Amino acid sequence: MADVAVQPIAELPQISEPVRWSLPQKLAFRFFCVYWLLYALPESGRISAFSILSVIPKAGPWMISQYEKMWHTLVPWVATRFFHVTGQPATYFRTGSGDTTLQYVNNLLYVLVALTALAVWSVLDRKRPNYRTLGAWLRLLVRYNLAFTLFGYGFAKVFPLQFQPPRNAKLMEPYGEFSPMGVLWSFMGASLPYTVYSGAAEVLGGLLMLFRRTTTLGAMVAAAVMLNVAALNYCYDTPVKLYSTNLFLMAVFLFAWDSRRLLNVLVLNRPAGPSELPQVTFERRWLRIASVCFWVLFVGYELYGGIHGSWEGYKQTYRNPQRPPLYGLYDVESGATWRKVAVDFPQGMTVRLADDKVMPMATEYAGDAVTINKKDTLTISRPDPDHVVLTGTLNGAPATVRLKKIDTSKMLLNSRGFHWINEFPMNR
Repeated sequence: MADVAVQPIAELPQISEPVRWSLPQKLAFRFFCVYWLLYALPESGRISAFSILSVIPKAGPWMISQYEKMWHTLVPWVATRFFHVTGQPATYFRTGSGDTTLQYVNNLLYVLVALTALAVWSVLDRKRPNYRTLGAWLRLLVRYNLAFTLFGYGFAKVFPLQFQPPRNAKLMEPYGEFSPMGVLWSFMGASLPYTVYSGAAEVLGGLLMLFRRTTTLGAMVAAAVMLNVAALNYCYDTPVKLYSTNLFLMAVFLFAWDSRRLLNVLVLNRPAGPSELPQVTFERRWLRIASVCFWVLFVGYELYGGIHGSWEGYKQTYRNPQRPPLYGLYDVESGATWRKVAVDFPQGMTVRLADDKVMPMATEYAGDAVTINKKDTLTISRPDPDHVVLTGTLNGAPATVRLKKIDTSKMLLNSRGFHWINEFPMNR
């Protein structure tokens, strides 16, 4: 027996136990799975860069209309029945605000639906160890929802369209009459380089989130950017508070998957192993190839649309602006009870009266004449480069209004510029 060679027995492959998530992890995932799914669906009143239903051909528009119809019936009913909201706040109407009463009620219903789903889901699926596969799909959904939203806002700043230099009407407005939101829009527009910088930060976060390996870094960039945006919205009373808060929470949700590793590296000074974030995988080769092709086409289409649309808007706004014949800011020398006139658009002008009351007026141009409020027609003449004379009828009576053009480029806000060296601060 001593001469018999004993061959080592090959070890049997170990069957790895599935990773078990803690109860708080599973509860949080179930809630946010439902909440972010609802938030990715279309909702009128909120700018949604990515919608699940919008990618469904042909049936998409019909499904979107029916889905929105359901919420437009439910939300006002809840607002009036439980919160006793009446009048216009209880109706849907055209508005540039994302913080309407119905928007808050709608978001509250999202939370309640998610909590209800959490309770039912926890009872029916309490034995499941983890949600790694479903988590990969949810993470993918949130990534692209947030990334494309950041592209929308970011490109509108890289090509400065969201914030533009203060217009003539704003330049004649006393600072004390600015709203907090007007202050925010004006100080952002007063520095186009800073506007471009802030937009580039949003685009950077979006680009990093397009790739799985850089999603955590992109989410951290996006969280920093959106926290600042949300703070500006809250502090300057900009009615996008609800939406910006949700975008910030999306970014937190994404990098929270790596929270333990980030805590070890950034706070506890401990080593951290490689990330084991779940990923969406396909077993069949043709599905993997198709998914890559779809990603290239889908992302390329979104990026092209965002960049091309913003570039066209930039050319129209800055390179080839369509300005009315009276474009400019004027002092009124004689002929009317006006004190200043500001003209920015062909459809209207803003008049500041002698008593400082502001009056917007509709305008229509035809050759060398302008019609005000569809009843008074004045002929435009220019006796010299600095003056404009309007001759015709005003408020039904003959009038000759003499205007002196103000050179807005010499205003301190526009002429101060940038200085590396300042012997004294220019703080006026």
